[in-house]
Amino acid sequence: MGRRALGVAFAAFAPLLLVANGSAGSSEPAPPHIAPDHGLTASIERLRGGGIVAAVERLRVAGPAGWTAPQDQVLNFQVLGHSDLGGGGFNADVWLHGTTAFVGVWGRDPVEGIPCPATGVKVVDIADPTTPVLVSVLQNPELTTAEDVVVRTVATPYFTGDLAVVGIQSCGGYRDVFRGLQFYDVTNPAAPVQLGQWEVVRPTMGCHEVDLVQTPAGRVLAACSTPFAEQYDAGEPLAIIDATNPLAPVKVSTFTDTLQIGVGCYSLSFAHSPRFAQNGRRLYVSYWDAGTIELDISNPANPIFVNRTQLLLDEDRDNHSMTEVGGRWMIINPEDFSPNVCGPSSGGWGEAWLYQRRNGQTRFRGTFATPNSQSTRTDGIYTVHNTEVWGTNQAFSSWYTDGIRWWQFSKTGQTREHGYFLPPAVPDPNGYWPTEVLIWGVAISPDLDLVLASDINGGLYILRPIGL
Repeated sequence: MGRRALGVAFAAFAPLLLVANGSAGSSEPAPPHIAPDHGLTASIERLRGGGIVAAVERLRVAGPAGWTAPQDQVLNFQVLGHSDLGGGGFNADVWLHGTTAFVGVWGRDPVEGIPCPATGVKVVDIADPTTPVLVSVLQNPELTTAEDVVVRTVATPYFTGDLAVVGIQSCGGYRDVFRGLQFYDVTNPAAPVQLGQWEVVRPTMGCHEVDLVQTPAGRVLAACSTPFAEQYDAGEPLAIIDATNPLAPVKVSTFTDTLQIGVGCYSLSFAHSPRFAQNGRRLYVSYWDAGTIELDISNPANPIFVNRTQLLLDEDRDNHSMTEVGGRWMIINPEDFSPNVCGPSSGGWGEAWLYQRRNGQTRFRGTFATPNSQSTRTDGIYTVHNTEVWGTNQAFSSWYTDGIRWWQFSKTGQTREHGYFLPPAVPDPNGYWPTEVLIWGVAISPDLDLVLASDINGGLYILRPIGL
């Protein structure tokens, strides 16, 4: 996206619900017997398909002749290893804990003709990064996705070891399936043990992105964001869960933003991604068009609004996720599919935004973009997705068709690229995604001198940055 300032469109969502459902919504969840094409559920499904699914459909219509995106390019990375994760595709986010990688699984609604494989979170031993070994799977329920996973080493009176939390979502429509958080003991990665689970309010979709932290007081907290909970008028956009006893996790609080605005091509506000900071004293919530919200959760039962960072110079906003760097910097990743969803006239694919934090406030300092993300080309998906920071100023971003981008920023907010990795494009074994580079997730380990990348079609890539 270019940085042209546009007026803020304060778009209430109630008219859409009135058209789709005949009312402004209800506080009662849809009962199990209601079919997936029920008005409210159908309207939410159209929204869920308005981002990456719509972008992929544009590529599918173009066909192989239109798939001219770059691939198989490397600068300042050594490619150490690769795993196809069993060859099932639909790979999602990646997490690295010690010498074990965890890669989630995506899916959609089979009714739409898009598979929901539910093949679980793949657990990969990368002790030898040149020969990664798939050692187990954290199985998710049938007709669900398990896109996001976080692992921490914790010690409580109830559990000591490596604890994984997985976000579970229903695969489209209203389905009588579990959706929420699943907890696993992954102390022995080759023999994981499922512990407890916590379920979101139905019929909301489930936990899209998650995080996990143990506070200095010893309490283990998990966070779950449920997109479109406000539109269902029945859910909890952000939930904080006490998982000190992971066999019996308990909700301790929720948060709903009262600022419901819509801007640009995908005009809507919803909680997309949570991220703990400052040892669990702060929680950031990426709230799509409404900005990145900072909460004081010193008392997890009573989240207190601290600050909101808005991408005021961005014409689409779309706050997907954020990364805090040492309490002094914040990187915001707007996931913007405008060129493929609304056409080139809606602007480009966007950039990563850099803010400085001082005295509880944030100040815009700069952006980083690739040449493709500043364009309106539609032969791939050129938006940033996630960013992780090595040290104080080395950023590694997953950028879909632009692969992994390694960039750095100065104390004044100036940015420059240092390297990139684009794997060879491989076909989707499910026949849905185009044969493109589609890097979803990134994970880093300064201790191991490694960067990991998860590709939707291709699997897991293990990289070593050169010259860091």
